[in-house]
Amino acid sequence: MKYSLFKNMVYVYRRVFNFNKKLRFQIPLEMLSEILIPIMATVIPAIAVGLITDKASIQEFLLVMGGVTVLNAILLYLKQYLFTVIDMENTLARIQEFFFENSKKLMKTDYPNVEPQDKQILIQKAINSFSTNWVGIEFMMKSTPKFFVNIVGLITYGAMISSLNYIIIIILILMAVLNFILASYARNYDEKHKEDYVKYDRKIDYLYKNSTSLINGKDARIYKMETWFYNVFQQLIKKRVTWNKRVEYRYFLPSLSDNILLFIRDIVAYSMLISMVLDKEISVFTFTLFVGVIAGFSSWLNESVTAYSNLKRANMGVNDYRAYEEISEVFNHANGCEVPKPSDFPLTIEFKDVSFRYPGAERDTISNLNLKINGGSKIALVGNNGAGKTTLVKLLSGLYYPTEGKILVNGKSIKDYDIEEYYKLIGVVFQDVEVLAFTIAKNVAACEESMIDYSRINKCLELAGLKDKVDSLKDKEKTYITQSLNKDGILLSGGQMQRMMLARALYKNAPIIILDEPTSALDPIAESELYEKYNELTEDKTSLFISHRLASTKFCTRILFFENGKVAEDGTHEELMNMNGKYAQMFEIQSHYYKEEVGGEENEEFAL
Repeated sequence: MKYSLFKNMVYVYRRVFNFNKKLRFQIPLEMLSEILIPIMATVIPAIAVGLITDKASIQEFLLVMGGVTVLNAILLYLKQYLFTVIDMENTLARIQEFFFENSKKLMKTDYPNVEPQDKQILIQKAINSFSTNWVGIEFMMKSTPKFFVNIVGLITYGAMISSLNYIIIIILILMAVLNFILASYARNYDEKHKEDYVKYDRKIDYLYKNSTSLINGKDARIYKMETWFYNVFQQLIKKRVTWNKRVEYRYFLPSLSDNILLFIRDIVAYSMLISMVLDKEISVFTFTLFVGVIAGFSSWLNESVTAYSNLKRANMGVNDYRAYEEISEVFNHANGCEVPKPSDFPLTIEFKDVSFRYPGAERDTISNLNLKINGGSKIALVGNNGAGKTTLVKLLSGLYYPTEGKILVNGKSIKDYDIEEYYKLIGVVFQDVEVLAFTIAKNVAACEESMIDYSRINKCLELAGLKDKVDSLKDKEKTYITQSLNKDGILLSGGQMQRMMLARALYKNAPIIILDEPTSALDPIAESELYEKYNELTEDKTSLFISHRLASTKFCTRILFFENGKVAEDGTHEELMNMNGKYAQMFEIQSHYYKEEVGGEENEEFAL
């Protein structure tokens, strides 16, 4: 939904005034000084000329001119002081009131509002609306007072000029209308083509983050990727600059016409004034005053058009911000059925005729899946890449709802649960490992320092096989990860980071635990040690374990071979091997990586 300029102005300032109540008084004061200062600049020369033509004494001249000069100086100081304060508060409001709220929205909104590409474009537009001082949110904060100041000045000076000669007003208004038309053309072009250049903003942002990432730093140097990154950057920036030129060229046209019309205005207006003073229709004092008034009116008029144009341009950004802020949630929130209690554990999971298709996809990733997982089962999910295993994890985790069918947990559809409450039932180690630059304890507990249970932290680190490493560190579990926030921070290996994420899932102590490739960065010996603890890790829990290493599946009570979004084979390791199907074929292929020649005979035991 797109809101009108007026509604967005009310929306922005309601939040700004809520952020800082002092601005309710400071902004009107600054606006008053903005109005009075140009009026003083117009009146002071006329007063000087009037005093001279009236042959005022030196004392009178100095007294009057000294008074108005001091008053003008006070107004200038007040304006500058308030401008500095308000400008700083505007920036703080943009960051704390709008940036932080958008960040909360991004972290809290339902996952289907984040992952699809069309939603990512909405996100990028929202981010662009508060990325600098001169776009969207803060641009509206800057432009709104200017617009109303110029309107007041325009009405005041217009009334004065009308009392002298209305023809001058008509000429100036016609010129302003032309500028307004050109500015509207520029805004419409900008709005129409915004998605054409926002996609380049997304790509540039992605490349910047990855080219400066500490994780990618080793690859960038070893493989000399800087030239490649630079060339890609250059191509994207050229395309973005090309669009920027197209947009800014159209905004340049009103500025160019303004300068041309300014020249015409001066010739017409001043010719009329000079003619009137020569014909003695007006005095020298009046002439001097109206020279300033006409110049001031023209300035108010042009600034009003510019301020309105800026407001309309800012309004596009505010609409982009609100479009994502007000995006509809997908899941059930706040009114779900009661989640299972600990007395109901372990939990039973059932997929009934479940199909799922990603937004914009041409076919289902999971198709008509029927699967029941009894409470306390340890299920291994295996199969080739693209079979739909990770999608199944997303569905069971509550990150997506099925396109068709139901997922039941203890007999109730996950759609019937409050999604926030449902997440409490799930502990997941995802395939993509991302740690935060906080302490090990905060990464594991995922909460504030005051809420951390350190005895539980150490227990989970021990179960995940990371306790010895943590104990060897000077600050132990209070050691920071990376040096982004602390100079004494450390870097963990890929396997150690996976163990830490496993410790996080264990710390949550959810009744359903899902491990999506939790050992992909571990060597076979480390993997073996982890699986020796597998029963202990998933004790009294319903667990789903995804792995490409089929040797690890022997620890599970049941193995599902996934293919094309369906369960192709189902059974224990021995049963699937006896079937001599696709699982057995994949197992045999992988076994060659583990076979060792011992005394001329092959030892086919896995190094686990």
